[in-house]
Formats: sequence, C-alpha cells, structure tokens
Amino acid sequence: YLHLLSFIAPRFGGKVATNIFQKVQIKKIKDIETSFYAKTRHFKVSRENAEVLHCYEIGNPNGELVFLVHGWNSNAGSLTRFAFALAKKEYRVISLDLPAHANTKETHTNLFTCKNAFKSLIDAINPKQPFSIVAHSFGSAVTAFALSETDYEVKRIVLLSANNQLKDIFLDFKEFIGFNTVIFKQVEFWVKKIMNENLSDMNIVDRLKTCNFEGILVIHDKYDKVIPYKNAEDICKLVNNSVLKTFEKIGHYRMLWNDDVIKETVDFITTKK
Repeated sequence: YLHLLSFIAPRFGGKVATNIFQKVQIKKIKDIETSFYAKTRHFKVSRENAEVLHCYEIGNPNGELVFLVHGWNSNAGSLTRFAFALAKKEYRVISLDLPAHANTKETHTNLFTCKNAFKSLIDAINPKQPFSIVAHSFGSAVTAFALSETDYEVKRIVLLSANNQLKDIFLDFKEFIGFNTVIFKQVEFWVKKIMNENLSDMNIVDRLKTCNFEGILVIHDKYDKVIPYKNAEDICKLVNNSVLKTFEKIGHYRMLWNDDVIKETVDFITTKK
C-alpha cells in the first residue's frame, strides 16, 4: 500500500507511515506492575487541548525529588522497582503515564507531545531544589528534549538503554515496515512539520549539552537488541560528566527488574557528591 502511494501520492504516503509510527501498542499492565499503581498516590496534570496526564507519587513528600520516565509501549509501572527502592531511601518519587500509554484514551503520540507532557508535569510540581531523573529507552529522549527547553537545575540523570540519533529509530522502522526511500523522505517531511526540526539533527547528545546537571549515569546491555550499545558509547563520549555502566544479557526491558541495575541507579542518585 505504501509502495503504491510512493508513486501516486508520496506526501500522503509519508503521512500514513508517520501515523503508523506514532501508534502506541496498548499492552495490558502486568501483574508485577500493578503494585505500583496500588501503592502510589494518583493525581492529574492538565494539558492544553489534550487529555490530562495521569501521574503517580510515592515516598517522602518532603524528600529530594526524583522523576521517572518510562519508554515506548510501556507505562509508569514498568519502573516499579526503581520507585520503591528510592521511596525506601526517603526520596519523593513522581512518575507519569506518557500520552497515549497505559489507561489513556489517546492512541497516537510522538516525541514532541511527550516532551511537552513531561514539561507540564515538572512545571506543575515546580521544584525549587535540584532534582534527579531516571528514564528508560524512549523516555531518555523525552527527558533530554524536555530539559533542554527548561532552566531547571538537575542533580543526577540515569539513562537506561538510551538511544542517541533519532533518525536511526526511524530507519529501523523503515526496514521493519518495508517502505521505500520515497516514503521515508516524506516521513522526514512530516517529522519536521511536527517537531519543527530536521530528523537528521535530532539527537540526545546535543540536547544534554544544553542542560544544567551534575552528572549522568548511562546503563546499557552490550547486546541490547532494541537499541544498539553504540548509542551509550556515543553519549558518554560526547557529554561531560557522564559515566557508562555496561551489563551483558540483561535485555532491553528485563533490565528494569534486575537487582544490579536497581542498585547502580539508586547508588548513583543517593551518593553525595
């Protein structure tokens, strides 16, 4: 279908492909994730001309703040173990279900919408002291792009299986769907229309360089099949005050339940400078 459109209506074909890319696969919340929703305080944050954000808080309400940002096709409960571990350390932990994820009515979203949603949450909390962030996969891009548009002072950032060049994700999508270069060029057109920026210029490194933070820990599986390990190497090579912690065979998603990953994350956030 897209191949046919590349001949008769390439611009429309690019729009169709972009729309497919933005479709979130709503997955049932796993039993292991439900405890997060049961034990956290649920609150909502309004967004202009959009569905409210569903947000969750646990821990010491007067403690040092940590935001959790989940990945694509996931939900706030995927970071359950990080939330509980930090709450035990008397941190104030706040997470959110990104637009079109979990129990929201929306079905499509993108980086532009999600980074604005995260900014809305931060602004609603309006932290007066430096805070930390733990982000997984797509959540890493959401974090970097959101922070680059704010003046908040950030303490520590932990990026779990982070991607750097966003164009690589779209190229993987192109290969997965199987559409041709003509359609891909039009996808780039629609991405620029959405983000007001060329896809080839969109990367995490450049955003992080503009952010005010104390340090970054990048955790990545050397054999990650979703986001190649090279992304982690590039981030740590090009961003100051960043440290790479390499694991093997803990997977892209399974890492979120790994004892050693939890410990490395908590130690990094809680250790005094």
